[in-house]
Amino acid sequence: MAFDTQITDLIGGTIDQTACDQWAADACKDIIHNLPDNLKERCSTVSELDDSPTSLDLDGIGQVLYVTRLSADSGGYQVPCRQIPSKYGGLATDSTDLNYYGTASDPVYWIQSNTSDAGTLFVKPSTTSAQKAYIHHITYPSVDVSGVSTIANFPDEAEHLVVLYVASKQLLQYQSTMSSSWNSDITTALGKVTAALNKMDTHTWDDTENFQNGDLEKVKDALDNAKDVINNNQPSITTDAYGALANEDLELMSGALSIASAEINRASANMAEWNAIGAMALQDANGSIGEASARLQQDVTKYQWYGDQYAKLLAEYQRGLVALKGA
Repeated sequence: MAFDTQITDLIGGTIDQTACDQWAADACKDIIHNLPDNLKERCSTVSELDDSPTSLDLDGIGQVLYVTRLSADSGGYQVPCRQIPSKYGGLATDSTDLNYYGTASDPVYWIQSNTSDAGTLFVKPSTTSAQKAYIHHITYPSVDVSGVSTIANFPDEAEHLVVLYVASKQLLQYQSTMSSSWNSDITTALGKVTAALNKMDTHTWDDTENFQNGDLEKVKDALDNAKDVINNNQPSITTDAYGALANEDLELMSGALSIASAEINRASANMAEWNAIGAMALQDANGSIGEASARLQQDVTKYQWYGDQYAKLLAEYQRGLVALKGA
């Protein structure tokens, strides 16, 4: 089973292939650094030195485990090289120095910085095409999580830790990208709330408590007409009920009252329409608020699950490292 399948079995969803490959490489480095020496040797390779080059650039090379050098052009043996402090490297060619001088039967090596960005490993006596040196050092593997289920030059018993490490990192990425999905989901729902409330824009009172355009303005117009035909302030014998009453013109008063009743009915109808629109808008707004709350709760639940699963996988990873160290 490829590593990517194992990862998705732990966390679900769709993984970031490029990021997971990098996290797998990072996991190998972290695990190797924590391995005991006997397991580190299983993560090693050999680089040779001869007459060209006679030193090794350590850029991109892991921990040097040990160095050997052939003791003769023929019939020699790979003799272990002593590591000496870099500050005494110059004495490795001083035949009068009893501590640091390198010979074919007692070769030495040291690691020294230089003007480039990498340290350099030197061996003395200098290597030749016949008397080579062999640098045994850690090599860090690259991993294609979709293409492999094993890692070369890496302990089999540590491979499951790579899966745990990568899965935990992918969970963190899921969490980091959730804010954008939150914004999208919740904004969609809140946009519906705003749209619902906008339906009330032409059906509300303004700051001076006057009617705005819309159904309420129609209510005001009808009530004004009804008041005009009643009109107690300026009674007229020809235009309003009060004037008709004062002049005992019952026919005119009856007509005025009929008109007033019709206008009041018109105001009532428009008021009912305004109430219906308001009720529908508020119902839509409440429904959209409920949708926003539900989406938010779903996202919060998912975010918390990612965090809980991350903690479990990290704890399992750390327990595995402790077990390997004990090995």
